[in-house]
Amino acid sequence: MLLLSVLMAAPVAPAAAAAPPTHVDLVDYPRSQANWDAFHDLRRRLMAGFDDVCADTFCEGAYSDYEAFKLRCSVAAGTGTVSDCRWAFAASQLEVDGATGAILADQPTWLCSLPIPPGTTVETFFAALEGPRAIFRRLPGAQMSIFESLGDCLR
Repeated sequence: MLLLSVLMAAPVAPAAAAAPPTHVDLVDYPRSQANWDAFHDLRRRLMAGFDDVCADTFCEGAYSDYEAFKLRCSVAAGTGTVSDCRWAFAASQLEVDGATGAILADQPTWLCSLPIPPGTTVETFFAALEGPRAIFRRLPGAQMSIFESLGDCLR
């Protein structure tokens, strides 16, 4: 009982305020879901571009089935510059082992970096990749297009 009395009388320190994040998801810059529509439109166009070129490029190698998955970009909250973008991919090759009937699987994954030059603002990022065939565009100052960077990554 004495311990309970002591605990109840002890002053309660306010919780320390959490520091604001230094980086946010591109969809949440400069505020929550501010770039939701623009980002998802870009993602849709990049995925369509990947699907258009896959059969003649990346998808004619060792794997018969490639899929583009989630794309995420981080933004420095204080400056509005795109820090990093990564695009996840997976492939598969399945075959039947004639002797055992087992399904043999080879399923690699890749996390590909998009070529983002330092100092690329969110506005510049979206403007440079606007319109059709975004996968073939280069961001200002980039050494290669997204398509070229994927070729290096998916080998």
